[in-house]
Amino acid sequence: MSKRIGLCCAALALAVLPACGDTSISIGADKTNITAGGIDFATITARAVLSGDPVPQGTTINFTTTEGSFAANESLTSTSAAADGSGTAKVRLYSSDKQVTATVTADFYDTTSGLSASASVSITFGPPTGNQLPVDGTFRMTCDAVNIGALREPVPDINVTCELNAQTRNGTSIPAVALNPEFRTEAGQITPSSDTSSGKLVFIYSPKGGSSAPDDVDPDNSVGEPSYADSNGRTRNPRDGLVTIIAVVDGEEAFSDTNGNGKYDVGEPFEDAAEPFVDANDNDQWDVGEPFIDANGDGKWDPANGQWDARTKIMAVYKILWTGPLHSSAQTSRIDRLSSSIPDGGKLELKAYALDINMNPVAAFQTNQDYLEWTLTSGGDALSNDPTSPPATNALGFSFDKSASNERKRWLIVSNTFKPTPFTFTVEDGFPGDGQPAPTSFTVSLSMYASPGPGGDGYFLPQVTESFDDRVQGTCD
Repeated sequence: MSKRIGLCCAALALAVLPACGDTSISIGADKTNITAGGIDFATITARAVLSGDPVPQGTTINFTTTEGSFAANESLTSTSAAADGSGTAKVRLYSSDKQVTATVTADFYDTTSGLSASASVSITFGPPTGNQLPVDGTFRMTCDAVNIGALREPVPDINVTCELNAQTRNGTSIPAVALNPEFRTEAGQITPSSDTSSGKLVFIYSPKGGSSAPDDVDPDNSVGEPSYADSNGRTRNPRDGLVTIIAVVDGEEAFSDTNGNGKYDVGEPFEDAAEPFVDANDNDQWDVGEPFIDANGDGKWDPANGQWDARTKIMAVYKILWTGPLHSSAQTSRIDRLSSSIPDGGKLELKAYALDINMNPVAAFQTNQDYLEWTLTSGGDALSNDPTSPPATNALGFSFDKSASNERKRWLIVSNTFKPTPFTFTVEDGFPGDGQPAPTSFTVSLSMYASPGPGGDGYFLPQVTESFDDRVQGTCD
């Protein structure tokens, strides 16, 4: 677009007039749509004409923009460039960290004639396209908790902060603001937000909203998942508390560039992706009722199509454990011991498991200084040199296969890893050979002080205090 300002060439006595012709400036761009997030740029070209001729070489042409920057690594919304012999000047406009439309204006002013001109062009900062698309397998979601106390009543106001990261095929990082994700969850909901300290786009997961509970799934014997029947006859197993979340964006399937030409060629190995779905029962296949993204619009879930797709729907996965309060049973919260008596000069090792009704570790956060507290009451010789307040961490009672290259398979549970970490405490005879005529008694009890999770104000919700029903009552010689 251009704006022209000219002077009439009518002959006037004693008047000094510039040469006849239009005074104008035109402006254009090699791309009018670029990827947001500062990873892409458009080349802006302006050509200035003064009284019908290109402006002289070296003439200053000014550029301003309403969004983005004329510098790659700093904020620069105005700049200038010298015209070449054809009256042309060029600058680069880098996209901003948000998806908006920028208005870029170019102008010049001739001090001799007093003539000037300006023109504008619009550049849209949008989601990735072409070789700026994220590649399947590089698109990942990370959250600041793996275990939240969402199975408590009432449901706590937990807010888990999640981030999205992706890369192009050449390894360029794509910021979340450029991705336009859509989400599906097995339970709870996830919404966009702005990080109060960095200002970058994050996503907040809350157990409130969406489905109110994880799917009740059958035990998976193929991975050695434990189970038991509760007092109501319901089968309980750890994956009853496991929630699947997916984020979905436009991207391309990953491939091995065997000839190094920077593009996919027929015959090169590639990762063939199925339509994204919420694997609620954790079996790595879509089952009826599981939410999915209908990428091709045919109204049904489709498996991998056998061909490399330059543009398709790709997903990032995150699984978060919902847990409840301490539950007392032989399979859940308990203190294991081989005996309740300590012989003269002997020791007794105790192993405590702080588990909920599904045999999962109760939610806790070391960053919140959550902890367990052992209390030893002794009528005589029993003592312990172990710490009485071990920290409680945010943990799972099983492992995922994070070494896998496929995003779905990275979230499959590794076989026979259902082994929650115990808290140990050793009680010993502190005065061996003291000739006591009879054993003395001792009692060991255990309490837990832990928050259900982070709250919406950036702080953790208050600690909940719970005591183990199980306690050790024994004798020490």
